[in-house]
Amino acid sequence: MVKVYVENGEFVVKGTFDFGYLGLYKDDQLGINCSCAEIRDEWDSIYELTKDNDLTDEEIAMYLTMRFNEAEEKIQKHIHLINCDFLYHIYSDMDGCGNEFWEYEELRVPGFNYDDPDFYFYNISFDCEGYSGYGVGDPNDGSVEKDDFEDSLRKKGWMFNLDAFIKSIVPESCVLGDDEISFQCSDKFKWALICAAYDRINLKDFSFTDWHNF
Repeated sequence: MVKVYVENGEFVVKGTFDFGYLGLYKDDQLGINCSCAEIRDEWDSIYELTKDNDLTDEEIAMYLTMRFNEAEEKIQKHIHLINCDFLYHIYSDMDGCGNEFWEYEELRVPGFNYDDPDFYFYNISFDCEGYSGYGVGDPNDGSVEKDDFEDSLRKKGWMFNLDAFIKSIVPESCVLGDDEISFQCSDKFKWALICAAYDRINLKDFSFTDWHNF
């Protein structure tokens, strides 16, 4: 949970925000990229609150605290779908770049022969384009039936230590907007698989809207 404060005309966020595989964000990693004056002018939700009532900045901060915590609660209800969408984007990037994760001992699975000259992960795994519901703007609120991408990755790409990869994710920033929440994260392997990965999550249906990585 978080709490939003007002300091020198700016909103400051303290606490933690659990974004599943996307990271656990804490204190200075959390933010609202608008001043108190800007948020009154630019956010539709704040306009609706203030058009009939002259709210103080502190009262708006209380509302933003509620918004952040409600967003976390709703995200947790749909966290598996959000995690799957995140992994889909990561795997798609890995596939497109031919990332050789097996160069990192922690990402290997004991007993598998990565030195086999016939081994190439992206030949023996699966085509990520064959999974429906993972494009830009596809909902993650349960309204659209989706294949379980994480389950497929664990089964078909079992020689990739997915749990170790998830533990390697380094959260960088999480920012609340009027109708979205953005995140940015990297990995601890010198940004080998994730380098400042960024997206904005729509708070109505939790769809990914603006994926960037590398």
